[in-house]
Amino acid sequence: MNKQAYILFTRVPVPNKVKTRLQSLLSGEEACQVQQQILQDSFKKFEQLNTQGIDLYLAYSDEGDPSDLFSVMPETFQAFEQEGKTIGQRMNHAMKNVFLKGYEKVVLTGSDIPNLNTEMIQAAFDQMQDIVIGPSADGGYYLIGCRASIDLTPVFEAPIVWGKQEVLQATLQRLGTYDVVLLSSLQDIDYPSDLKQIYPKLKTENHYLRQWLEKNRGVLE
Repeated sequence: MNKQAYILFTRVPVPNKVKTRLQSLLSGEEACQVQQQILQDSFKKFEQLNTQGIDLYLAYSDEGDPSDLFSVMPETFQAFEQEGKTIGQRMNHAMKNVFLKGYEKVVLTGSDIPNLNTEMIQAAFDQMQDIVIGPSADGGYYLIGCRASIDLTPVFEAPIVWGKQEVLQATLQRLGTYDVVLLSSLQDIDYPSDLKQIYPKLKTENHYLRQWLEKNRGVLE
């Protein structure tokens, strides 16, 4: 076992239950496909972290049968189900669950950040003092990590309205005197406009999402 662990935090791709905000232009099936493509890109990118001293975990939700998700998940990942009512509670459970295995540092990210890469995740571990956060362009954050000695329960259990623009600011206010490192901001995918904006900026390693967008770009016009 390594001393560092990375958690990819995701919902199980199920039509009409994931990426619902994309459905102002996309069908439930199309929105689900977007999630699937980003996940496949993530698996392909991040499995190499295992060769860099980082153990890999997938924390998945309970929307539906995860069998299809597991079928494309590399063997380097270990999967477990999320627990909790709010996103905060689920993230808290995921990080605590992994810390209990004896890791010194844990980093968790969302699963809808196409241009997140292995270098950024490695930087999160390398730059971490107490806590590290990756801000997203919409006012939230795509990454959070900390050392084993730090309990983030007061943040995750706080009355934060998850998914709103104030999430990052509300989180930082609750971190008190901890040494917090902020990474570069990245764009996540919530709305059709996000897909339109990120398409010309997609890095080459986002093979599956790029292929899907090139095939289905008409649905976004």
